[in-house]
Formats: sequence, structure tokens, C-alpha cells
Amino acid sequence: MKTVIFGGSGLIGDGFLQECLRADDVTQVLAVGRTPLELTHPKLRQVVHTDFLDFSSVEDDLADADACFWGLGVSSTGMEPEAYERITYGYTTAAARALHEVNPDLTFVYVSGGGTDSTESGRLRWARVKGRTENAIISTFPNGYALRPGFVLPAHKARSKITAYRWAGAAAAPLVPLLRLLRLGPALVTDTAQLGRAALNLTRGGYVRHVLENRDINSVAAL
Repeated sequence: MKTVIFGGSGLIGDGFLQECLRADDVTQVLAVGRTPLELTHPKLRQVVHTDFLDFSSVEDDLADADACFWGLGVSSTGMEPEAYERITYGYTTAAARALHEVNPDLTFVYVSGGGTDSTESGRLRWARVKGRTENAIISTFPNGYALRPGFVLPAHKARSKITAYRWAGAAAAPLVPLLRLLRLGPALVTDTAQLGRAALNLTRGGYVRHVLENRDINSVAAL
């Protein structure tokens, strides 16, 4: 399969990227981003693209894609609402439209988050925007999926670029063994490698639900 990855320079995107490069049935990985990744691999091809609201100029690069794994995202903290919606909803749906043109049967895996509001009517703006994005992806692609991870641990020696996330990870890491001991781990904790494996397994065989909570993610990753 040929996979397209957005957000490969981030923590989530790195999990997608590393697992795709390791997978025997992935023949090509296309990373689309504003700047090149500091990585080379025989399977990896990179496209530098700056206008994430218009992908018409790279449609030829997207051709023949079997799956898109969307790891691009930002925190709503400190952002203007319009900017957050443009990045979270606008960028994602613009890419989805371009990919739908080249392959309407493509598997699109969008990373959302726990607490996302699929009704689009709740109190929290970020949850509504992510819910709207989830709904758009799932309605666009029969093979569209939204992943709602809880706490995401880094794998493959990756580190988040967001300082607050790194601090949170360092603070929460000692609690992970306790959560696992209490059998709460699968419901609350995953890691970037499991997100990558889950996305690949969704492409290979689908799933009974299109919105996957943390426990579902870990289950699909283990298939």
C-alpha cells in the first residue's frame, strides 16, 4: 500500500511514519509538510507544500494513495478561535477533498482526542471543532476513521515539540504502571507506535466502528 502522512514532524505523525516504514506491506510513504523531515529511507518520499487549504498543485503526488494518516494538529490553548478552526477543520477537510478526488475508497485516519464532541453542540469549542472534523471525514470516506486517544506516550524515541506536553508526559509516566495494574491502562493510555499500528490495521481490515476510543485503538493495534 501507499500511505500519505500529514504532520510527520510531530509526535503523533512520527508514530505513523515509523510504523509505516517498518511495515512489509507498505511500499511507499509520502510525507507532506511545510518543511522537509530530517529523515531518509528508501520507502520515504517527501513533498514540501505550504498552502494547506489548497492541495490542487500536489494532486499528482497524492494519486494512487491507499491511505492517509492525519497527525497534524495544534492545541487550542492561547489560539484565536478562527486560527484553531482553520488548522483543525480547514486543513483536514481540504486534504480530504483532494484525496477523495484521486481515490474515494481511500482509508482516512484522523487523530482527534478523548472528549471530542461529535454532536458539535457542546460547551467546549475545541471539542465541537474536532467533532465537526470527525464528522466530515467519516461522511466523506466510507473508510474514514477518527481516533480518540487518551494519554499518548512517545515511542521510537520521539519527543513532543510542545513543552507542556513533555512536562505532562514526564509527570504522568510514573503513573502508567499503576494504571496498568488497575487494568485502566487500555482505556486511558496508548503510545505513538500503537496509533501507527492501529491506523495500518484499519487500512488492512477496517473496524466495526468509525470512531475509536482509547481502548479500541489499543485493541486494533494488537490485531
